[in-house]
Amino acid sequence: MTVGIDCRLLNKAQNTGISRYTEFLISYYISKVGAENIFLITNDQNFYYVDCKVIYTPLRPYNIYHFFKYASFVEKLRFDLLHIPFYSGPLRKNKKLKVIVTVHDLMYRFVKGFFGSNYFLNKLKILYFDFIVKNTLNNADVIVSVSETTKNDVFKTFKLKSIHIPEDSEIKENSNFSFLDVMNLSKGNFFFYCGNNRPHKNIDFIINIFNNNLNLPPLVLAGKGHVSSRNVIATGIVSDEQLYSLYKSAIAFIFPSSYEGFGLPVLEALRSETLVVASKIPAFLEFKTENIFFFDLKNENEFLGVLQKVMTKKFIIDKSFLSYYDKNRIHQLYDNTINTLFKN
Repeated sequence: MTVGIDCRLLNKAQNTGISRYTEFLISYYISKVGAENIFLITNDQNFYYVDCKVIYTPLRPYNIYHFFKYASFVEKLRFDLLHIPFYSGPLRKNKKLKVIVTVHDLMYRFVKGFFGSNYFLNKLKILYFDFIVKNTLNNADVIVSVSETTKNDVFKTFKLKSIHIPEDSEIKENSNFSFLDVMNLSKGNFFFYCGNNRPHKNIDFIINIFNNNLNLPPLVLAGKGHVSSRNVIATGIVSDEQLYSLYKSAIAFIFPSSYEGFGLPVLEALRSETLVVASKIPAFLEFKTENIFFFDLKNENEFLGVLQKVMTKKFIIDKSFLSYYDKNRIHQLYDNTINTLFKN
């Protein structure tokens, strides 16, 4: 079997969730069919992956003209299976090709003002994305949703059924604790968040609380666009080794989003044996473990109470939780999906 993986949103420099998931897919399919049978589609002319074949295209995922041309481009490639780890793919069915599309979230539809504050421009962009997403999903042989929340959102929005296979990523457990020394940090003396600072992430809410409560250990923010302030330390973009060190050393990882499709950093923190403080939203409530502590969005007193609580708690090894998100189990779910797909 030959497998194409759409890597057009793979960005190793920025270490995004889509990038981590795409690398998981590459690793999975190599283990299944061998690197020599893997074809990676990219917009980056300098892209390289050991032993896999790389196919360059200038066609961008969310450019409407390129979206129309992508189906013809794919038809010439002679794959057995194409896996697209985001919701922009072929405009029409290809009888000679099986297509799997993974949906991480429908954030553009469920986050108010996702495209900006202009009401009419926001509505137009939603329609624009709906056209691309709906056609992509309609022409997929299998839709994978990374959570029950996303599965429900896909059905509610497009009346399409999908299968739930949890998201996965792997942080290299090669730590760089010297990085903490440079930042004047030590194990157990800070709280941590990683990700961007888009409005739905609700970062300003926690920044204000930490800056107004200097008795709290500092909040460390990793990722693009953050700024240091009174009781907040911004690290910028970090490597995998630095990220693992931050997860491993934090009192707790904080994720205060108003909407997520899954919450990959929550899983990464819990796999690093770090407690999690998270907002009460459907995607986060799917994580069933005693190591996560919830608070209501905008409830400052409850949030402060949870911070005080986690400072007295120790991480509990939760074998049931870890087995549910075990990589081998996720591989088996994909194995079953692909085997069923090629029987039909």
